[in-house]
Amino acid sequence: MRDFEQGPIRPPSEAGSLLVRLSRNCSWNKCAFCPVYKGKKPSRRKVREVLDDLDAMKEMFGDRPQTVFLQDANPMILRPGDLVQIIRAVRDKFPGVQRITAYARSRTLARRTMQELEMIHEAGLDRLHVGLESGCDQVLDLVNKGVSRAEQIEAGQKAKQAGFELSEYVMPGLGGKELSERHAVDTASALYAIAPDFIRLRTTAVIAGTPLAEMQDQDRFKACTELGLIKETRLFLDGLQGVKTRIESDHILNLLMEIRGDLPRDLPSLLSICDQFLDLEREKQWTFILARRSGWMGSLEHFLQADVNRELARQVSISGTSDEELEELCARLRMRMV
Repeated sequence: MRDFEQGPIRPPSEAGSLLVRLSRNCSWNKCAFCPVYKGKKPSRRKVREVLDDLDAMKEMFGDRPQTVFLQDANPMILRPGDLVQIIRAVRDKFPGVQRITAYARSRTLARRTMQELEMIHEAGLDRLHVGLESGCDQVLDLVNKGVSRAEQIEAGQKAKQAGFELSEYVMPGLGGKELSERHAVDTASALYAIAPDFIRLRTTAVIAGTPLAEMQDQDRFKACTELGLIKETRLFLDGLQGVKTRIESDHILNLLMEIRGDLPRDLPSLLSICDQFLDLEREKQWTFILARRSGWMGSLEHFLQADVNRELARQVSISGTSDEELEELCARLRMRMV
């Protein structure tokens, strides 16, 4: 069997996809919150290299792949003609493939012409995963995202107009305590303008070794509290009134995994889930948070069952423990999930 090259990450929704590496690492690689590609230079792979990989994958997997994900962080940096050639080759090698998807950077999409984007979509690239993270310029500047709110909106609108399914990622807590409200409101309004097919929540984690961790050490970034994350998420959801999309809470760092549904139909129930948590007394809020961060608890609905609640109350005691101490503990627990 011949070897083929694959990158380090893909979205959770692409867990079953064949991973085809078109570019290496990240073309920006300066986001303060991201640890993935630090210290690694970006590059485009040659078309011939990728086509050889497809041959090797065909040998190994035959016609089994149903979905394909194009790596790494921004394969849209390839020349449009090269990208089209590779996408067509994927379709040719694996005729049973139902969906081809890729990460894309907003600034790259905004700089592509509509003709280029339409050509790439028509070749067979179905869905784009875009790290919006925030629709607030202050937050985007804070974390050195390298793109503006206006570019994020332009990119999303162009992708939709070109025919792509669009999945936008949002990071609750990315603005910290200071910008939490602005982050929620501006991000919701940006998504209202874009109207993506999917919105996926990725709670911010301050990861050791990243610029964001250094900012926190220097007191230039104050992370949201656990309670603050839920309040921010509710404010964000409330700003999505009238948006037709699918929202997913499909990452282990999210506290409320049940924040998923089709908007606008399910929006009242999603707001109600946030309110259920916010209406709990402090001890129950922290019991759920600790159980969730420790991996004992999957959902708020399960936690609210009386027998589960009583059992956890016996096992988890926060008596005499301050909110600050509990926040510090949860920050350590989050690091185990990254």
